[in-house]
Amino acid sequence: MKNNIPDLSELPISWKGKSLSKNQKSWIKIFEKKEIIELENALKNYLKNDEDISKINRNNFNLPNLSNFLINLGNELKHGLGFYLLRGLPIEKYKIKELAIIYLGIGSYIGSPRSQNAKGHLLGHVKDLGLKLKNKDVRVYQTNERQHFHTDSSDVVSLLCLKQAKLGGLSMLCSTITVYNEFKKKYPTLLKYLFKPISRDRRGEIPIGGKPYYNLSVLHWYKNKLTGVYHRGYINSAQNYKGAIKLSKNHKLALDKFDEITNDKNINLKMNFLPGDIQFVYNHSILHDRTSFIDWEDDNKKRHLLRLWLSLPEDRPLPVAFAERYGSIEIGNRGGIITKDTKLQVPLSP
Repeated sequence: MKNNIPDLSELPISWKGKSLSKNQKSWIKIFEKKEIIELENALKNYLKNDEDISKINRNNFNLPNLSNFLINLGNELKHGLGFYLLRGLPIEKYKIKELAIIYLGIGSYIGSPRSQNAKGHLLGHVKDLGLKLKNKDVRVYQTNERQHFHTDSSDVVSLLCLKQAKLGGLSMLCSTITVYNEFKKKYPTLLKYLFKPISRDRRGEIPIGGKPYYNLSVLHWYKNKLTGVYHRGYINSAQNYKGAIKLSKNHKLALDKFDEITNDKNINLKMNFLPGDIQFVYNHSILHDRTSFIDWEDDNKKRHLLRLWLSLPEDRPLPVAFAERYGSIEIGNRGGIITKDTKLQVPLSP
């Protein structure tokens, strides 16, 4: 563990959910009518040119006024609270292809899209497919189970809510920096284990020349930035692989205490997604979670979210060890999942 980490308690990212829940104006923006019109004009122009959806960028999805806000939003993710919610996109007006174009267009002002799975999906679909995690190739977003606090393999993860569950499916966020601050105060003798390498399950999505698991510590202090990488479920399942780093009793205890802090209702922040909500989360500083849910019987009403993984320009440097999961540590061109069979695509259905 690094001993030269300064006090991080005064940073904007060191928030607690109990306080932020009372100040929603600091992290929610409601689209104005003129901004919706601007998005629709960009959509019409893109459709008129009949370009490949996967090629959307700032140049061909022009937002002359909204662009400044979205670019600044990217800076807010890196240097502010680490998350933000855009509300009020009238999704009922659009077909799924139109929604995909608008969403990717908005995302292009934050960063570049990354592959979210071995299939190369640049646009993800978060929906219960009736699958179970006991299948080693299944990921949590394909089920209705609780996700537990974790980070994704990109600089930013974004979600666009299309349909809500019948019951549950709440979004939960937690500041990694706050968890570190609390852990340091409560369990100082265990803190070093969060900086030790640990094996994580790739869930069958193995890069060329890679193993079914990779090794990264939970916390990294690098270039004066504290970066977190976490997924307890995939840490646990990696223990089944030959050659994986075996967890000691104290390492397991440290992870238990880490989980304990993330689940503190005063520490984390809960929010209910409304249809048309777009959430952005900075993975390096924020953990995210989703409660389990009960879905509708009618497939047309089932909970459905679109997802983006984004690589940010002018972002923090990452340690070389991240290349094992991110594929590259090149700023603006890192993150995502690539295997020998990956073909980048924008699917319009799960």
